[in-house]
Amino acid sequence: MIVSRISCARGDNSLPGIDNQNWVPAEGVKASFDISHRGSSILLRYVVQEPQVIAVNKGFNSSVWEDSCVEFFISLEGDESYYNFEFSAIGTVLGAYGPDRNKRKWSPDDVLKQIQLNPSLGHDPIENLEGDIKWELDIVLPLQVFCHHELSDITGKKARANFYKCGDKLKKPHFLSWSPVLTPEPDFHRPEFFDVLEFE
Repeated sequence: MIVSRISCARGDNSLPGIDNQNWVPAEGVKASFDISHRGSSILLRYVVQEPQVIAVNKGFNSSVWEDSCVEFFISLEGDESYYNFEFSAIGTVLGAYGPDRNKRKWSPDDVLKQIQLNPSLGHDPIENLEGDIKWELDIVLPLQVFCHHELSDITGKKARANFYKCGDKLKKPHFLSWSPVLTPEPDFHRPEFFDVLEFE
């Protein structure tokens, strides 16, 4: 199957960085992502380097944002609501859909089970790991996970999205994003700050 690239509106040929340090400094934290598609699925790859990794949440839709976490928020063309997919460093996943932070519909377990996750740190819980730690996460999102839409092929579609790196319960919480979030307090649920993706 041919893997097609996705055009990130502000990007060039380098790996896009999740490098906007919103609200607080993110010392020692580096994150980037790669995104492509196969028509019937979206492929994500996150590359992270950080001084501490915690990943203790294991169940679907658990509090993964408190762990070492990467996130993908996407609003499909013509829809004011958006999906949020959040992943811990060990591949625990949260998924929801709605128009804002407060009006979310959780994705059912049988939907989230369709996501393929390959974390470089494995799937076992990590209580605390410190040092100059690098980890990667490969993700395959079949279009079925966009369960509030009927999608069979993403080719030629446009969307608005943002990519995040966070860790609310680390020693030094941080809130990195691809597109900057210009709010006075931490809040990733702000689709007005999403940027454009084109599924070529």
